[in-house]
This record gives sequence, C-alpha cells and structure tokens, in this order.
Amino acid sequence: MPTHTQFINWHVAAVLLSIGLLAGCSGVKTYPNTLTKNLHVQTETDSSSLFSTVRAAVSIYGVDADCQLEYEGTVALDESSVAVGIPSDRASYLVFDFSKSSFLANSRSTISYETLLKPAAGRIYDIKVSYIDDIYNVEILETNPGNGAGRHIERRNLSSCKSA
Repeated sequence: MPTHTQFINWHVAAVLLSIGLLAGCSGVKTYPNTLTKNLHVQTETDSSSLFSTVRAAVSIYGVDADCQLEYEGTVALDESSVAVGIPSDRASYLVFDFSKSSFLANSRSTISYETLLKPAAGRIYDIKVSYIDDIYNVEILETNPGNGAGRHIERRNLSSCKSA
C-alpha cells in the first residue's frame, strides 16, 4: 500500500504531466526570444467591462527570400512592457492578436494586425499596442539609440515582400 507521501508525489506528477500535455496540445509555440532585444512593446488593454477580458500577443514569422513564412513562435503581451529580439538580417512578419472573451455572453473574438518588418541593425523599434473600447491600434516607431529622433514605420502587407 502506498504511503501518504508517495500518493502526494504521484498526484503532483500526474498534475504536472497533464499541464504539460495540455500546453503541448495548444498549438501555440513560445517564441525563443534569445536575440538582442530590438522590439520594445508597450501594451495597454481595457475590455471596458468587468465581465470580459482582452489578451494581446504577437506571433513572429520568419520571411525567406521567396516571401514564404515560417512560424517561429508567439510572445504573450501580458505585461505593460515586453522586450523582444528579432533578426535584423531578414524580414519578419509580425501578427498582433487581440482576443476578447466575454463571460456573460459566452463569446470570444479575435482581431489581428499584421505587418512586415525588416529591422535595421542597431535600431530599436518602439511599438505601442492598444485595445481600448473595442478599438485596436498598433504604432511602430524606429529609433536610433544614439539619436532621439525616430520615424514612423508604415504597415506593410506580405505582398510588399518582393520589393523589400
């Protein structure tokens, strides 16, 4: 007969295994985020209701010479400020997702903002992401760390990849 400690250890192991399996089945891969942090994302979300929540995330895709996408992972924008590192030697396709869940209406909706970005080496990209009162906005400002001036980066769709 197992001891109380063995039973607790077995129970903890089963719970951890279940969590691992559920996370593995979600289909969302965490972005490795090991490169020099050149994206500084500031996030503000407000569902405007006590009975709903808004979550923001950015999925990062590598873009090859033929403009084909390869999913690299997703970063949850669950803090007011998140630093992300993407390669500066090629373009990346950024997909900002805003997911709203309403408890009373039992509904869920997602809206996305997608853009192609080819970061310049040594530059920082300040990104302001917001979802307030059912309106979303993404603004990207390229800055040179040695110079306070910056320039607004326009949204680019994937079809502009060939001209990049």
